[in-house]
Amino acid sequence: MRTVPLHARDWEEMASLDPLWAILSEPEKRFRNWGLEEFLRTGGEEVASLMQAAEKLSLPKERRRAIDFGCGVGRLTRALRSYFPECHGVDISQGMLEKARQLAPECQFHHASDLTSFPARHADLIYSSLVLQHQPNRKKAAALIADMVRILTPGGILVFQMPIYLPLRNRLQLRRRAYRLLRAFGVSHAFAYERLKLNPIRMLALTQPMVEKIVRTAHGTVVDVQHTTRFSEPFTSAIYYCTVQA
Repeated sequence: MRTVPLHARDWEEMASLDPLWAILSEPEKRFRNWGLEEFLRTGGEEVASLMQAAEKLSLPKERRRAIDFGCGVGRLTRALRSYFPECHGVDISQGMLEKARQLAPECQFHHASDLTSFPARHADLIYSSLVLQHQPNRKKAAALIADMVRILTPGGILVFQMPIYLPLRNRLQLRRRAYRLLRAFGVSHAFAYERLKLNPIRMLALTQPMVEKIVRTAHGTVVDVQHTTRFSEPFTSAIYYCTVQA
């Protein structure tokens, strides 16, 4: 039970220290080196690419509601508004959401660590990018994937990214462990991040067969999988395109 509050605390601390880098962790952009306009432009480009891929699959059948899970400051949520009249962003960090509401007042934002507040068959598109890989553990990531399938409308599309493998040296995540240890001893999050160059961001992976089984068990169908290093360089991620049959 202790993991969830710590996970939430980590993201509140990153929201106060370096929110844009916490979302898009380009090495050269660390320590508040993202320009807001450049950062938001990446959201528009990513969503345009998402919608092009969805159109090739002839999905979604309708464009009413979209959900951006792990929305951060609304980088993708605001871009989805160009395609869907109703857009929702969900994030575990209240600090991130405060910025999101300023940047995208036309969208609806929800403070939550999951999607349980949404009814079944609710969204025509659900997108989650650079989020599932940062969950507290694999069980939580799997539960989120299953719940995203639950709230997807028949003929809708669920798209999410997940690394398929992490080498052992990366699974150890010593810098994250050092951050957590220092915080437990009362070292400030600002000192740990700014001076010691540590951060609390966790990385995990799920193999493609594991993910496909999760989607299938939740009564969804994986219609396409693309492998890329774009979202998790140097690790390979899979981007899963899923639907629910009518």
